[in-house]
Amino acid sequence: MRPLLIVSETRHVLKISEILQKYGHPAVVERFVHRLEVDLQVENDVHAFHFEIMKVLQEKKPGGASNGYLVCATHEVERQLRLRSFLKTQQVEFALYSAKELSKSLSAGGQDKPQLAKLLGNCELSVLTASSSILRSWSHAHIDVNALADWKSQFGQLGKFAWIADAILARTTLMTAPELTDCLDSPPLTEADIAAFNRDGRGVSKSGDIIANLLAKRLPHLKVLSSPAEAIELHPHGRIVVVEDGLWSGTEAIGVFDSLLGRRTGREKTMPLKDPALLSNVSLTLMYGMSTDYGTAMVNRYLQDEGFTNISVQSNSMLALASEELLSSIADPAFEIQALRDSGPAAGTIKPHLFESLKACFTHEECNEADHFLRAIGKQLWRNYLLQMNALKGWTMWSDERLENSALGMHGLGLTHAFGHSVPKASLPLLWGSGPVTWNGRSVNWTPLFLNA
Repeated sequence: MRPLLIVSETRHVLKISEILQKYGHPAVVERFVHRLEVDLQVENDVHAFHFEIMKVLQEKKPGGASNGYLVCATHEVERQLRLRSFLKTQQVEFALYSAKELSKSLSAGGQDKPQLAKLLGNCELSVLTASSSILRSWSHAHIDVNALADWKSQFGQLGKFAWIADAILARTTLMTAPELTDCLDSPPLTEADIAAFNRDGRGVSKSGDIIANLLAKRLPHLKVLSSPAEAIELHPHGRIVVVEDGLWSGTEAIGVFDSLLGRRTGREKTMPLKDPALLSNVSLTLMYGMSTDYGTAMVNRYLQDEGFTNISVQSNSMLALASEELLSSIADPAFEIQALRDSGPAAGTIKPHLFESLKACFTHEECNEADHFLRAIGKQLWRNYLLQMNALKGWTMWSDERLENSALGMHGLGLTHAFGHSVPKASLPLLWGSGPVTWNGRSVNWTPLFLNA
């Protein structure tokens, strides 16, 4: 991705903001696009403005920048400020964009992208080009602009929904293994006597194995085991940290604790402790790269009910998705929690991550349209997944209520997050699900963005 400096007339500021919002990837536009404005209707000190440009160009480039700044302006701005000749002396590349296109491109029915939008693409700052760069670290398949376009085309085959695909892509993030390790490489892990991760019993390569390899290089004196039970049995009175990528609904963590206590015979998430009483004495911290407030509350409620005051939960960053009422209910010992664990929270008590960010950019009607579409397709993709798991592992089909509650991802969290090695089921099913789906009489055999998830 290449930094872009846009020099614009004051009267064009709003229209340029609209173009950046419509065509740019919001996360990278915020980091890689710098803007300077000038009023050409007043007298300007050309040399002072050149100095302002130099201050921008001399700033430290954003992390991940592939090249130096590209500076762009309209012909009128370039002429009055003598930008081309000045930038040539600084060996900085310059490009023109059309002032006339600023209004024409955003009019109803306009199909052609303005030059400024094309410059965003050339700098890998558009939705497709930036997403290609952000998601290329997916371990299990190649994601490039063509793969993104193929995934996006499915939205168009079901209706006029390509804009929903762009909205999702603009908000889809992927945390690489080194970035995840950066999140974990701090206290209490750096002060632990021993660390552990939970190796997946199916034998597939998941986050724990990858994190353990990286931590072994960064913290060579810290022993990292593949079994929490083994770590607890080796250091029953020590400081133990169990690391994991994300805490979303709390279901996985609660399953691990129940397995340690020997309560999930035949459905173990991890190896059980030889002496379950050890779990009440050890100083244990669950450490996550990312979490949600809902998942954290559900795990803390479990620990509260079990009397495990010796176990704590820590996260590098937390997504706030649950209503205050829901969090208060979960924390209340008198609140019946099992129904929440079985079917997830009721509609309205969770703010799906995707839609909270869409509200700032789209109308209420557009958000509702996206919500109806994504729920309908997501529910079908969940059903496809469960049918597949029924054939492979004998899973039972969920109730219609639970399917509805998870149509935007497990427990309705509506995440758009992935790691280089996996996608949480709390993310939108359209990112990881597959199989036949139908909308208004049109059908597609859905292919996920993250293949082999």
